[in-house]
Amino acid sequence: MSKWFYFKIAFFSISAGLFVGLFVYGLFDIDFSNSQAIMKLLLKSLATGIGTGLVLGILNVFFKIDNFPKKR
Repeated sequence: MSKWFYFKIAFFSISAGLFVGLFVYGLFDIDFSNSQAIMKLLLKSLATGIGTGLVLGILNVFFKIDNFPKKR
């Protein structure tokens, strides 16, 4: 398997999960009448998810942690 596979698996799973988790968690604390607060929350969640996914994806390229069992 190529290095791209290991990066892709870690990046997409971590980024999507972290983005959705932070966004939903943040929705409990904001005022829905303020559209700037919602946009700020959306951008913070997106930046945190992509940043963390990028770092863990790069680490996964070097350590090659496989998330799926091998088929025989």
